[in-house]
Amino acid sequence: MPTNTQPRDRFDDVPRERHRVGAHRAENPRMRAGLIVLWAAVAAVILFAVGVFLSLLWTDRISFGPEPSTPAAVESTAPVGAVDTSYTVWILNAGPDPAQTDRAKSLAVGVGYAEDAVATSEADQQDFATSTVYFSDAADEGPARALASALGIAQVAQSDAYKPIDDSAGRQLTVVLGVDFGADAG
Repeated sequence: MPTNTQPRDRFDDVPRERHRVGAHRAENPRMRAGLIVLWAAVAAVILFAVGVFLSLLWTDRISFGPEPSTPAAVESTAPVGAVDTSYTVWILNAGPDPAQTDRAKSLAVGVGYAEDAVATSEADQQDFATSTVYFSDAADEGPARALASALGIAQVAQSDAYKPIDDSAGRQLTVVLGVDFGADAG
């Protein structure tokens, strides 16, 4: 048996019961459930806010650039031609009266446009000053003037703002009804 030359201390005698002595560290067996729930709630709120912000940004409900202005229009003075009913007509209501799209559609159908070739919708603004018929190609000016005359609209302008997205949609004229449409249209 080896001989120990060290003096005896309190760690030489190991007691039979197991209580800890010294620097034994263990994880606290009681976790704070409230703290975990709080962190989960904060993370959920942050993720929800980021998701709402990104969806608003994606759908152009908010933007960080300057506000888009009304489309730059080039007004022309070509003579009024005959109504060409091969065009599709898109009527946007940018005035305060929601019934003026129905009046404009019934006038367009009354001069020969097919019922399904005339679509109506509300515009982003409700205070557009002057009703205007927009066309995208110079060759469409005559039919645009004829439509404007049939609707009682004085202003016709060329603009690429309302150009159809796909070329398969055919030729299109866009009517933006303003505040003045109720007074000018019969």
